Amino acid sequence: MTQQQVNPTNPRRLGYKVLEILLGRLPTGRWARAVPGLPRYYARHVLHRRDHTGVYSGIYPTYEAAMADIPESRQAGWDHESSAKLWLDQIDRVRPSTYPIFFWLNQVFGDHDALVDVGGSIGLTYYGYRRLGNLPPNATWTVVEVTKIAEQGAQIAQREGAAALKFVDELAAAGHCDVLMATGALQYMPISPSSLLEALPSKPRHILLNKLPITAGEDCWTLQNYGPAVAPNRLFNERSFLQQFAAHGYQLRDRWAVQDLDCLIPFHPERFIKEFAGFVFERR
Repeated sequence: MTQQQVNPTNPRRLGYKVLEILLGRLPTGRWARAVPGLPRYYARHVLHRRDHTGVYSGIYPTYEAAMADIPESRQAGWDHESSAKLWLDQIDRVRPSTYPIFFWLNQVFGDHDALVDVGGSIGLTYYGYRRLGNLPPNATWTVVEVTKIAEQGAQIAQREGAAALKFVDELAAAGHCDVLMATGALQYMPISPSSLLEALPSKPRHILLNKLPITAGEDCWTLQNYGPAVAPNRLFNERSFLQQFAAHGYQLRDRWAVQDLDCLIPFHPERFIKEFAGFVFERR
């Protein structure tokens, strides 16, 4: 699983984008929220769409509360055949927001290292980095994914001759970890970053994160309709997020803005996130 980006040239998408701005960025969103029944009507409409728009709906205090509000007619989460096929035509595509990760991989991913890629889809970052010719000798790259995506990734790895790329469907099976990476996946996980670190068999030397919705507001959840299904999506409070890594003995080495991703939640303009963020942490 990974953060989806949408096609802004689609005329229908542009129309929805204008509506999202009115409801998700401007004071008109708060005013509209007070209209009885309007937020629920809008939610029912956008959550039933299936055209890969990546639209958001609602604010929830927990993952469970968000899951409970997904319509029964829609698939929930990411573990589906249709979700696994989202990236089949993107193995050769690298977005600009990935290059900070490539830069830091070149700095910290060395010979004989074990990299664990949490929520790495079908291995898109691996294939992009391999094309640069920088894969270190005798290093391993293990993607931890939901079962359906892991199965699809393993098939593609065999086709692509990616011998160093492995797929598992649970974190406990990932094994030793020198470099932990998650590019647009942490926000979909029901556990906190702190719980993720505690679940690792070994504490990584470096942590590389990308495409995360970071906010000065409180932690909360929203629902994201990404086309094939609807998934809970966490907005991280910045202070709490950074403190979780500090508590596990990590210091922040770098941070960057991911300007091609934002988060507009209609009727909640106070929750608007203009750009996502990437981070590098190093164990002290």
